[in-house]
Amino acid sequence: MKRDLYAGIDLAGSPSRKTGWAVIDDEKKLFEHPCHLFSDEEILERIRKLSPAWIAIDAPLSLPKGKGGNYATRSCDRQLAKIGAPALSPALLGPLTFRGVHLAEILKKEGYRFIEVYPRATEKVLQIKVEGRKPTLKWRRSLQERLSFYIDGIPSSQEKLFSAHILDAVLCAYTAYCRGKEEYEEIGDEEGMVIVPKGI
Repeated sequence: MKRDLYAGIDLAGSPSRKTGWAVIDDEKKLFEHPCHLFSDEEILERIRKLSPAWIAIDAPLSLPKGKGGNYATRSCDRQLAKIGAPALSPALLGPLTFRGVHLAEILKKEGYRFIEVYPRATEKVLQIKVEGRKPTLKWRRSLQERLSFYIDGIPSSQEKLFSAHILDAVLCAYTAYCRGKEEYEEIGDEEGMVIVPKGI
């Protein structure tokens, strides 16, 4: 019996920088070793090979439309700030935003289901308390240990410590899982929508 898979992508602003990649299965278990990818083609090859049920991308997938005279942010960005998970506006993120929008266009054309997510918002909604500041060792160890309560197969941080990119990709994958199981909430409107797990 084929299992549904849920992919998380912590997208980098440039193909020369590390993009985090993680996949979990229907049983909330790591499906394969998380890793770093670089080019758009590498990312698309992984997606085409696994055909995830849902793909969660940590990057703006739309541009602000300038509603209400505010040209720098979208409604979802402003709402994220209100729940205590402020994010930089797509306009300020430049290359990351354009890369995210371009990737979303390809995925839509190829028929994949994908969502925009923000790991800090997922943390906030799940009430995950992390020590230290990203991307310090303390922060990475703390987040990895806490993620092991949500996802099976995550090693002890003493055994193998994931990078900040991979940890965020795991958070993305978990959010994709929640979307697939209809255990999610939407933040935003037609201008841009960020998906988070259903609040505790």
